[in-house]
Amino acid sequence: MNIIYRKAVLQDVDQLEQLIGISARSINSSYYTKDEINAALGNAWTVDQQLILDNTYWVAENTRGDLVGCGGWSKRKLLFGKNKNPDFTQKELNPGKDSARIRAFFVHPDYTRKGIGRRLLQLCESEAKSNGFTSTELLATLSGEKLYSSCGYVALTSYEVDLGRGITNQVISMHKSLE
Repeated sequence: MNIIYRKAVLQDVDQLEQLIGISARSINSSYYTKDEINAALGNAWTVDQQLILDNTYWVAENTRGDLVGCGGWSKRKLLFGKNKNPDFTQKELNPGKDSARIRAFFVHPDYTRKGIGRRLLQLCESEAKSNGFTSTELLATLSGEKLYSSCGYVALTSYEVDLGRGITNQVISMHKSLE
């Protein structure tokens, strides 16, 4: 399989939102209810344009130019969801003290179990490390926990994220040392 990995650009946002919807509705359907998935889409599971503007969001593209995976890392405090107004003055993490954030990973259901998520994660971890971060953290969906665990992430705690209207999603806080 020939997959191209490149940095996301703002022109990708519409296609990324479509990819996220397809991925979330398919891959997460065994873990979350339809109402939980719909509440998370556009809220917790979405494109944070700040990642694109910071040049820390990656896409995986097939030879036809279709986006089949995405994921990024952040040097900013937000752990999931999106910044309503991207802002370069938003508080940045301290690489000597804080963990970089692994964010917004999604793979098209036709491309799961082909190493795309793992490769995107490797790219993000490598960049975070080259930017001085010695660890990463993330909030894993129930469907993503297996991938992250297999890549050396350690589960810290499980809790519910409030998505509004009384709907929550269970997530797992995870951490990895890059040293």
